Amino acid sequence: MKNILSVDVEEWFHPEALQHFFPFESWDIQESRIERNIEKLLKLFAEKEVQATFFVLGWVAKKHPALIKKIVAAGHEIANHSSSHRMITKLSPQEFEQDLKEAQDILQSISGEAVQGFRAPTFSVVEQTRWAWEIMVRYGIRYDSSVYPIWHDRYGIPDAPRQPYLAFQNDKASLIEFPLPTLRLFSKNFPFGGGGYLRIFPLWFTKFAIKQFNNQGNPAIIYMHPWEFDLQQPRLKLGKMQSARHYYNIKNNLKKLSQLLDTFRWTSFRNYFQESGLDEKIIKKS
Repeated sequence: MKNILSVDVEEWFHPEALQHFFPFESWDIQESRIERNIEKLLKLFAEKEVQATFFVLGWVAKKHPALIKKIVAAGHEIANHSSSHRMITKLSPQEFEQDLKEAQDILQSISGEAVQGFRAPTFSVVEQTRWAWEIMVRYGIRYDSSVYPIWHDRYGIPDAPRQPYLAFQNDKASLIEFPLPTLRLFSKNFPFGGGGYLRIFPLWFTKFAIKQFNNQGNPAIIYMHPWEFDLQQPRLKLGKMQSARHYYNIKNNLKKLSQLLDTFRWTSFRNYFQESGLDEKIIKKS
């Protein structure tokens, strides 16, 4: 079974945990480190002969159009990660629609391709923001990967399905949700495979979790951020828990990712759809 490889393309100062340090108005004056970090991943993916989906922030694409074209030229998929990295939980439906459309227009103009995927900043499709799916469909989004079936202080729908499912459908279009992967233990869902979970958990655990997920017939989704491979990025004084979430084990992250790419088979969301026909199967089943 092929699993899905994805990158959330954002600068080191974009994560939600840092927004009180770096409000939107200050972004233009911060040091950009995105190109050198994306280069590391493009080089690794080329060596391993894998394709990935790059969920790109509209703000980044506008600043670095050549980088987006380079990702496309390498055969990877461009998807939408919003325009300004604002959590949907902090937006009205009208504000979200404007933000989504702005990013969609920028990304499609630069890439020259239809953008069909979306991932919300900080996985902020939660119970109270399910309305976002209908808006996504209006702008050609075919799949979303924003739901984490866990409890978390910032995000999560604990009782959401753990496998891909039909999230929204009308008489014109439908949208498939690809929830982030979890391991079911003791009647609870435990996250794995991306971000801090990829850095913090030992490699043997991540491999075990992916195998278990695959044995249940589901593709595991790995996600990462470029700054998670950047030892030289500016370090901020965060609380102990937040520092662990944000900075732990960055030095070993590229090596760990390389080993996962060697152990399992990987592809992009776009290729997975084409090869599996999953959306048609789910729609017919529903």
